[in-house]
Amino acid sequence: MMRLTIIGFGNQAKSWALNLKDSGFPVRVALRPDSSSFEAAVRLGLDVVEIGSAGFYGDGAYALLTPDLAHHEFLVAQSNLLSPGTVILYAHGFSLLSHNFHSRYPHLQHVLFAPKSIGSELRRQYELKGKLGAVFSFEHFQGPTVEIEEWLRHLARALGINMGPFATSFERETRADLYSEQGLLCSLVPYAAGEMFSHLVETGAEPELAYFECWHELKLVVDAMVDKGPEAFFDLISPNALVGSEKGYQKLITEDFRSRLRSLLTEIQDGTFNRELENNNVEETRRRIRDRWHQSPLQRTFDTINRQDGP
Repeated sequence: MMRLTIIGFGNQAKSWALNLKDSGFPVRVALRPDSSSFEAAVRLGLDVVEIGSAGFYGDGAYALLTPDLAHHEFLVAQSNLLSPGTVILYAHGFSLLSHNFHSRYPHLQHVLFAPKSIGSELRRQYELKGKLGAVFSFEHFQGPTVEIEEWLRHLARALGINMGPFATSFERETRADLYSEQGLLCSLVPYAAGEMFSHLVETGAEPELAYFECWHELKLVVDAMVDKGPEAFFDLISPNALVGSEKGYQKLITEDFRSRLRSLLTEIQDGTFNRELENNNVEETRRRIRDRWHQSPLQRTFDTINRQDGP
């Protein structure tokens, strides 16, 4: 079976490597010689190789599991040293589309395999034998795809994927991923929870009570949504929650909200977001967001509750 070389050792890469190792799938991790993760990967029993060393090159596929911005750097440095036909695996389509890697490096085979999970959950659900989904695309693969599809399905099983993997395209996966982050997962959910926490505390609720209502219960409710599906979820909730959900729907999901939500998708499709990202100082944005949350009463309440050793 074709070996997979994982580039990087962040959350996603670490989970891939451990899941594959535990499943007996041929895998190794490739890191820069000065990487601070080198010893940690070795301690976990992983096969580790230096990027650019003699042993780095050879047969197999290479998964770019570093941040999107580092993919270009890797391919500029290594593409001419990789054998024609080498498979480059992407866990997200953004970098390939942004830099046209399939056109710039046509001697390589560009394949999408995207688990729909953050790294920590990919590992956790593998260990729990929970539900994990993924999508793939061969649209930039030259030649017969039977063997690569069979290999990807082996890869999926070894990672713990038990829903799919389902076929898509690089563009559709990228668009859906960005839209879900901007419109729901990393914006609406945390910031709406933060606003509601503040409203409750301002009107007399204890911070601990507001924390459980607006933050901690999110996971419990989302778990039920994913487990039951939308129809059964609304059959499951209490009469108070049911009537309240309809009131919230009528007041919050307005035409203005729908229009603003659609505008996020439009700006992903027309390239506006790409241009904004190119001109954005990502580390400065991260610092500003960290400062915003670090100073928030919700973060202080979270820290206090999670420092406690018991009930």
